[in-house]
Amino acid sequence: MRLCLAKAIPMMNEEPDYTEQLRRTKSLLVVSTLQQRLDLKARKLVEKFRESLSFEPLKDFMIEESAWAYVTGARIRPQLVFCHPRMLIAHPVTSLYYRGMSGLSMKAAKEYFGAIEKLESGSPTAKLSSEKALTMARTYNLFLSSIMVNSVRWTLENGRRTILATMGITIDGMMRNKVGEIGEERVRRLVVEWLVSQDLVIAPPLKLESLPLTLPRRIELRGDVLMKFSSEPDISFEQEGELKATVEVKGGIDPAGALERYGAAKKSFEHAVKQSSRCRNFYLGGVLTEELRRRINSDRLVERTYDVISLLTKAEVRDDFLRELFHHTLRLI
Repeated sequence: MRLCLAKAIPMMNEEPDYTEQLRRTKSLLVVSTLQQRLDLKARKLVEKFRESLSFEPLKDFMIEESAWAYVTGARIRPQLVFCHPRMLIAHPVTSLYYRGMSGLSMKAAKEYFGAIEKLESGSPTAKLSSEKALTMARTYNLFLSSIMVNSVRWTLENGRRTILATMGITIDGMMRNKVGEIGEERVRRLVVEWLVSQDLVIAPPLKLESLPLTLPRRIELRGDVLMKFSSEPDISFEQEGELKATVEVKGGIDPAGALERYGAAKKSFEHAVKQSSRCRNFYLGGVLTEELRRRINSDRLVERTYDVISLLTKAEVRDDFLRELFHHTLRLI
């Protein structure tokens, strides 16, 4: 029996549909991140560091005495477990090692002491102040000490395995951001292509057959309408200085995060309505659960709701969205 894969898997030279593009992006992101082997680089730097490090007094480094006694009793070099600020200053990338050992996600760590992506990427230009290094070391040691004290049997090997687990959490967060970017880009390009085809763009001059890969952030339309692309909202329309419409695109297709994604969009809608009571908001979601639809209806902030996948694949849904936005709301057609 022969299996036909042509329908199941798009050919390499075909433009993948939205869901397929998300899957490919996630797969590439996981593989490319792990191939960098930054965790192994950080670990080797920690192991080879020969400068003498003093962790006394322990309380200054937020290290539990019982955790310290366990490590020294097992004849484990303290620097392989506990973080010292001088290690971070000498090799900022080792933050990845100690953050992983302490089980802190990138998002959680940033809430404690700010951005660390550049430090952990191994960038040669990454610099770290002594004050921030001390704060980071104390935070990592506090969490790791708690893990060691409350675990049934903590081992150095288990701690190193936790590094991979926290990397997975970080990759998941990166994937969520990338999914959002893909959804936004697809919808923005759809809108711009339609506007150009309808001869509604005044400036900058755009041609359908040669649209730039990076779309302009501001596009002047007929009817004295200014369309802007930003982070919040994803698309906005101003007419004679008044905010007339906003579009939020939340392209994630995981049902479990549907309410969380709408919650982020809701803040943008509330801000828009405060700016202009006549502003009309459009919500485009990758997945629309019954509970999400109920929440949207009860909030009464959204003029219309559309499914992103249907919008991108079904002409009747796309036409309805464009008609609601550019005819009923902005009166451009």
